[in-house]
Formats: sequence, C-alpha cells, structure tokens
Amino acid sequence: MSPSLRDELTGTARPALPPFVLLLPRGWVSVEPTKAAFADLAGRTSAVLRSVHRPDLDAQLRSMLERAGDEFLRRDPVRLIYPADVPADELFPLSITAVRLAAPGGGPLDPHVAALRRDRGARTLGDDGVILRWEEQHAHRVAGGELAVHSFDYLVAVPGTGRREGLLFSAVIPSAAGGERLDGDTVRAAGVLADAIMSTFRWSAA
Repeated sequence: MSPSLRDELTGTARPALPPFVLLLPRGWVSVEPTKAAFADLAGRTSAVLRSVHRPDLDAQLRSMLERAGDEFLRRDPVRLIYPADVPADELFPLSITAVRLAAPGGGPLDPHVAALRRDRGARTLGDDGVILRWEEQHAHRVAGGELAVHSFDYLVAVPGTGRREGLLFSAVIPSAAGGERLDGDTVRAAGVLADAIMSTFRWSAA
C-alpha cells in the first residue's frame, strides 16, 4: 500500500515490501485487500457452507468476515488469498490474509518469536527455518451466537529490515457454531492445504 501523507511528511514511511512468490492451487487468487474483495470472499464462502448444509456457519461467518475485513484493512494489509474458481469437491471455506508486522518500538521481532515458540508451540515449517508456523483457536461473538475459527499462522522475516519486520500470513477456517463443530477432518485437511501453499513461499528478489 502507498504511504500516508503523514508518513511522508514525518519521514516515517517504510520502504515497499520486496516482491515475493507464493504458488497457489488451481482456481485460487491473490488480490489487493479491499472491501470489495472481502465481499466477494464472503459470497463464495457462503456458497460453500450452503452446499454442505451448514446455514448456521454461513450466517455467522458472514458477520465475522465483515468485522474481520474492517479490522484487517485498518492494519498494514498486503494480500487476500482465497479460492475463487474451484470445483465443489476441492473447495474449503478457507482464506488467507497477509499483513506487514512490526515490533513495538521498532525493535527486533526476536522476543515476539521466542514468545510464540514458548506460549503457542510455534515451530518452523520445513527444514530451512524461514517460516515460523503455529495454530490457534479463536471464538468470536457474532449476530446469532458465537463462531469458533481455527487459524494456521505463518511468520516470515522481511529481508533488509534487521528482523524488525515480518510478513504474517493467517489461514482461517470456521470450526464451530451454535454448539456444533465442523468436521474435524475438514479442518485438518485445510491445515495440510495451508501448509502446502505456504511451503512454496519465497522472496523473489532473494
């Protein structure tokens, strides 16, 4: 995203992110994060959940996506990634967001990484140690009740920043609503898919 006028005037604007490559499955898209993109994502996710006869998750996830989209766009959003044209038998109600992350006070992210390893069981994805991975469960109060989601999170240090900035990817799938849980196999399969996508990540200038 372009720096704000305030950033430009105060000299606090950050350099643009280096370009990166992420190979996506057939039918997936990586788009600029906008309200219109979130609306499209909500519509496509709704169709998936209706097709598997989960109107409870559909209504509640729409409410959560609207709120999450507004929150995401207030951060330092980079990309929104989701299945846009995928056969029904290959489709998951899964989406991936990417935001630029900086440590408070401009320091290195190392203490944050140490806390993720200690408190959330974060481990590297693959053998090269480039991507840190962890999982979390989140509960959201939404219209009509509570929605639980499962997230698969990935943190990559941005080169040239002295480990002061990272790129945070969050792959999210709904896991429960109204006291009922989504099929656990579906959630696990979504995690396998998210790992497969993220394992293709590389900085294209590297």
